[in-house]
Amino acid sequence: MYAVGRLGEIAKTFFVRHLALYTALLILFAVGIGFGALATKSLSQAQRADLSQYVAGVFSSLAKNSPGMAERSTLAWKGLADSILKTAGLMWLLGLTVIGAPFVLGIVFLRGFVLGFTISFIIDELQMKGMLLSISSVLPHNLVVVPAVILAAGGALSFAASALKTLLGLTKESIYGQFAVSTGLALVSACLLAVAAVVEVFITPVFVQLSRGLLV
Repeated sequence: MYAVGRLGEIAKTFFVRHLALYTALLILFAVGIGFGALATKSLSQAQRADLSQYVAGVFSSLAKNSPGMAERSTLAWKGLADSILKTAGLMWLLGLTVIGAPFVLGIVFLRGFVLGFTISFIIDELQMKGMLLSISSVLPHNLVVVPAVILAAGGALSFAASALKTLLGLTKESIYGQFAVSTGLALVSACLLAVAAVVEVFITPVFVQLSRGLLV
């Protein structure tokens, strides 16, 4: 119990200390969503037709049976590996290099851009049905993905800033403690992304199936 309480105090102190950083990251993510939504307005007719065909394919697949358990497990493991390696792991490594820290900001913006673009395009094409499809297929796992991305990004950037200050002699704070915090946040992010992968493969299809009668 003491250890849990101690970890809670450390986490609380860290987030209070880096409140401005996490606020900035949330704003950056929101800006990415906004730009993604605006990007749908600049699509050419050919691009919109290709994407519409893809959405129509997804739409028609709703009438088919969902994947079997074995196929779902394969998809879950693939999504798990991709999420951990390409998101939490990548941002952790970029933070460790210090010089790669700006790319962490790019990842946060890009994730927001993709989310905003996806939701905006589906709603533009399908109107109210698109809104229902977005809620049932896009929203569930992203409710977990977004905090995971922000946590990992904050840990990576805070370590990069501390390491840079140490290299410049601006602080005597132990870099090892910040490394432990950054690694811990990356692990928490990886766990959340694992949960998101499971939600996307096993739970999201249930929501889609429940809403299928309204979509088709």
